[in-house]
Amino acid sequence: MNIDEFLIGLPTFDTNRLLLRKIELNDLDDIFEFSSDPEVAHHMTWEVNRSKEETFNNFVSVVVENDKKGQSGDWAIILKENKKVIGTCSFIDWSNEHSNAEIGYVLNRNYWGKGFATEAIKELIKFGFEKIDLKRIQGRCDIDNIGSEKVMLKIGMSFEGTLRKNEFIKGEFRDTKIFSILKEEYFKS
Repeated sequence: MNIDEFLIGLPTFDTNRLLLRKIELNDLDDIFEFSSDPEVAHHMTWEVNRSKEETFNNFVSVVVENDKKGQSGDWAIILKENKKVIGTCSFIDWSNEHSNAEIGYVLNRNYWGKGFATEAIKELIKFGFEKIDLKRIQGRCDIDNIGSEKVMLKIGMSFEGTLRKNEFIKGEFRDTKIFSILKEEYFKS
């Protein structure tokens, strides 16, 4: 199995309220809206984006280019009712050898607490286990990111533990919580 092959020309997913599709250049304005929000960036490894040019150069153009080679697993999360990109979700890391992947997601603060991240990530989990045939999917979050922790628990992940002071983010060493779900657990639920 080569995970990269499944990521070339990312599939589109259609859920009850969302459309997940590959990120496009014309998504820049919506992505900048949440990338420039200090409350959104607080829990992320990246800094607040100060300009659309920064968002374009450091994220949008990189993802669009890498998508062509199967080196990007990033989807735009689009709210069907208004066609707005309200976030992104992705396989941020994966291993062909070990048949596992790590998920990541970010959501515009105006859409927090409404179940959109859970709805989107459920599709990635389904794709990972049912199509790619992964054996394990994990997610991580800052210890103070309660919203992200709730999303991972809602989608059936189990809390595995805390990595202490494992990442230097925004000028300090921070702790990270690890969650995961195994293929056999997914199919039991």
